[in-house]
Amino acid sequence: AEKREKELSDKQASLKKRERKAEEKQSALDAKSQELADKEAAATADAQHREKELADRQAALDADAEKREKELSDKQASLKKRERKAEEKQSALDAKSQELADKEAAATADAQQREQDLADRQAALEADTQKREKELSDKQASLEADTQKREKELSDKQASLEADTQK
Repeated sequence: AEKREKELSDKQASLKKRERKAEEKQSALDAKSQELADKEAAATADAQHREKELADRQAALDADAEKREKELSDKQASLKKRERKAEEKQSALDAKSQELADKEAAATADAQQREQDLADRQAALEADTQKREKELSDKQASLEADTQKREKELSDKQASLEADTQK
């Protein structure tokens, strides 16, 4: 019985020793598990912090891009407006230029017509003057011939009278 008690006591001591070792291992495992949990929590917090920073950066980039797009859109609208105004000015200048060209063409045509009218009148006056000069010249020649004829008749009558008188 003593022998069995001794064996039983040794077994109990061995069991207690194994139990203590198991508890130490469990405690070490619990500590290691806690350490890993702490590291995981720290890594999660760090990842969340980084995600927040990235989200903030992305939001800032998006806002900046939106601002730049708005500025670009405003500049394009301003350029289109200026281009439209320039086109309107050019159109007005073209219309004014055409109007001036039309007026100049009309003035040129009018001046040419007046020059032609003056030339026609001048030619008509010259022709009329030549006709009158010819008529005057013809009348003068006729008058001179008539005068010579009358002088001849008078001279003949005078000679006839003188001859009668001498008779």
